[in-house]
Amino acid sequence: MQELWLFALYVTAFLGVGLAMTAVLPPSSPAPAPHLPRTVRRWWRRFPSSAILSAIGKGLSRRGPRGDALRARLSYAGSGWTVEEFAGMKILGALGGCSVYVVIAQELGRIHPLLFLPAGLLGFIAPEGWLQVRINRRKRAIVRLLPDVIDLLSLCVGAGLDFLGALNKVLGVKAFERQPLIEELAVVSQEVKFGKRRGESLKAMAKRVALPEVSSFVRTLVQADRMGTPMTEVLAIHAEDVRLQRWTRAERAAMKAPIKILIPLIFFIMPCVAIIVGAPIFIQFMQQNPFAR
Repeated sequence: MQELWLFALYVTAFLGVGLAMTAVLPPSSPAPAPHLPRTVRRWWRRFPSSAILSAIGKGLSRRGPRGDALRARLSYAGSGWTVEEFAGMKILGALGGCSVYVVIAQELGRIHPLLFLPAGLLGFIAPEGWLQVRINRRKRAIVRLLPDVIDLLSLCVGAGLDFLGALNKVLGVKAFERQPLIEELAVVSQEVKFGKRRGESLKAMAKRVALPEVSSFVRTLVQADRMGTPMTEVLAIHAEDVRLQRWTRAERAAMKAPIKILIPLIFFIMPCVAIIVGAPIFIQFMQQNPFAR
C-alpha cells in the first residue's frame, strides 16, 4: 500500500511540475520567456504543451455563454491561453493539490482519503485566482500608463507626424517595454499595416482590454477622425481628463481607507491593547481581592 502511495505521489508531483512550467511559459506563445536558460528554451520549443493541455482539458471545457465568458477573461489577462488549455491547467492543478496533500500527510504520518476532495478542489480553483490576479494587475498597469502614452501621442502628432507614425514612435520608447498597453497598441499598429481600418483596430483593442478609460480613449479618437477634429487638441484634452479620473479614483480610495481600517482595529488591535493594559490590573485585583475579606 505504501508503494502505491509513493507511485501516486511521484506521478502527481511530475504533473505539478508540468503545471508550474506551463504557468511560467504560456503554451500558445511561439517562444519561451527570454530570461530562462538556453537549454530550457530549446527543450520548451520541442515540448508540445498546448496539445497536451488541450487534450487533458477538452472534455472539461465548456461551450456557450460560460465558455465565451472564460474566453473573454483570458483575453483580458493577455495570457494567450485557450479555453481547452485553461481547463487542462485546472485538472493539473487538482492533481497538484492532491500531491501536496500526500506530501504533507506523509510527513504527519496519517492520510485521510476524505481530505483528497478539498485538496483537489483547492488546486482546481487555484488557476481561477491566478487568472483574476493577472487581470487586475494588467488593468492597473494599463490605467497607470495611459496618460503618459496619450501625452506622447499628442506631442508626436503636434510635431507633424500622422497617428500611425506617432504610434510607432511611442512603441519605440524603451521605458515602455513589456507594458500591457504597449503590447495592445503594437497589435493595433500591425493590424493597420496589414490593411485593417484604424477605427476597427482600436475598437477591437477596447474590446480586448475592457476598461472604461481605454474605451473612452478609443471613442474619442474615432469621433475625432470622423468629424475632422484636430488630433493634437483632442489628445491633450483627453490626457487631462484621464489624469483627473485617476486623481478622483485615488481620492475615493483614500476616503474608503478609514472605514476599511475599522475592521482590523476593532477585532485585532483593540483586543490586544485591552489585554496589555487590563491584564496586569486584573491579575493585581485577583491577588488583592477586597471582596474576599
